[in-house]
Amino acid sequence: MRLIREDIGGRARAALGVAGVVGAGVLAEALVRGGVITAAGVPLPSAVLERAGGLLADGEFLEQVFFTLREWMLGVGIATAVGVVLGGLMGAITRVFVMFEPTVELLRPLPSIAVGPLLVLLLGSGMLPLSLTVAVACLWPILFNTIYGVRAVEAVAVQTARTLHISPLGIIAKIRLPSALPFVFTGVRVAASIGLIVAVSAELLIGNGSGIGGYILVKSTSATNLDLVYAATLVAGLLGVLVSMAFAAIDKLAFGWRKGLAQ
Repeated sequence: MRLIREDIGGRARAALGVAGVVGAGVLAEALVRGGVITAAGVPLPSAVLERAGGLLADGEFLEQVFFTLREWMLGVGIATAVGVVLGGLMGAITRVFVMFEPTVELLRPLPSIAVGPLLVLLLGSGMLPLSLTVAVACLWPILFNTIYGVRAVEAVAVQTARTLHISPLGIIAKIRLPSALPFVFTGVRVAASIGLIVAVSAELLIGNGSGIGGYILVKSTSATNLDLVYAATLVAGLLGVLVSMAFAAIDKLAFGWRKGLAQ
């Protein structure tokens, strides 16, 4: 699989991806129009696509999109700050790792959405509890990637720093974390996609009608707006694709040298 992916250029891969999406849409359209899919509330994909195009020109909906993006960025930012600092300390200092490992293992299996209602009770409604819900979901890939990256630093570099009498915190800040940046960014990249999913889900479950999730919730109360609901969901999916592509481009630009080392 790896050799196949390397043989396909970026443009060809993009073209194949677009062809796959278009093909799936055409197939779905044919199944609905042909009566193969007859479930109530399933609109024509072409109608959903048309409504999605209308939403992109709707100022009210775009405000909700920007709300979701701000909520998502704040959550990812909080998770990155906590994950990098805590992960750096846990990866570099054994005592810190032993101290926090039980807490991490206790909290990691908890669904972040389950924490949302508690945050609303403590902080009230608004963007902050939603962003913290996103942060809880995004924390783990950043934390564990940082721990792994910090531990993967060359031992010679650490020993050399110690002979130069650099403090343990100085070694973490000047040697371990900079060397672990590719691992950290991979964690952030994974967390960003997870965070967007959790952001929309949190808006659906604990929001006050704001954001893409809140928009979907409000419009789904009427059975006549189901095509609009699907259209808003499609826009959320497209937003996820754009986020993934943006982080992939940054990863390639900043850490493309890793491929040469891996070969």
